[in-house]
Amino acid sequence: MDILQNGRNKVMAALVIVAAQFCHSQLLAQARPVSILIVRHAESDPSLPTQPLTAAGRQRAELLVQTLRGVKFTHIFASHTTRARQMVEAIASAQSLTVVQLPVPGSTLDGETVTDQTSRRAAIEPISTALLKLPPGSVALASLNSENIFAILNRLGIAVATEGKSCTPGTMCVPCTDNSCYPRSEYDHLWHLVHEPGRAEPLAFIELRYAAGGRVSDR
Repeated sequence: MDILQNGRNKVMAALVIVAAQFCHSQLLAQARPVSILIVRHAESDPSLPTQPLTAAGRQRAELLVQTLRGVKFTHIFASHTTRARQMVEAIASAQSLTVVQLPVPGSTLDGETVTDQTSRRAAIEPISTALLKLPPGSVALASLNSENIFAILNRLGIAVATEGKSCTPGTMCVPCTDNSCYPRSEYDHLWHLVHEPGRAEPLAFIELRYAAGGRVSDR
C-alpha cells in the first residue's frame, strides 16, 4: 500500500484522536454532548456511473481507519453516493455499525429515484436533520461530498464568514455554503463538532488534516 505513513502523518492521526476524545470527555460532564466528525469522501473515478473510490481513494479510506481507530462511534452516516459510503464502510464494519445513507439510494425524491446521479445537495437536509436529532452522548461519523459539507456544517450551527473575510484557523465559520469555495482537489480535511442538545451553536469546533496534506498513489 503506497500511502504516506511517515512520522508527521502518525502525529496528525494521534492529534485527531486526542482532540476528539479530549473535547468529548471534557464536555461529557456538562450535558452528555453529541460529538460529530465529518469527512469528505476520498479520490473517486468520475468516468464510471457510480464514481467509486479509486485505488488512491481506497488507500486514503484505510488511512482514515487508522486515524480514527481509537474513536468508538455510535452512528455512521453517508450521503447517497457510492463513494461517500465506501469511505466509511471499513470503520462501520469494524464497529458492527450500519452506514446510514441519506437520502436513501433507491428511494424516491421529487418524483425521481435516488442514485449516484442525484444532486449531492439532496443530502443536506436529511443528514443535517439526522445529526441534529442524535441522542445525548452520541459519537457520529459522516462521510459527505464537496457540494454539501459546508452547507451541513452551517445547518449544525457553524456561521458563514462575513463577505470579504476568510475563515482563519480557530474561527467557528465556513467560507460559503455551496461548492464555489470548496478546495476540490483536497480530500484530507476532517471537522469535529461538539454539540449540547438543545443549543444552537456548537460547544466546540475544530478543522484538522488527518493525512497532514499527504498524497496517495493510484499505482
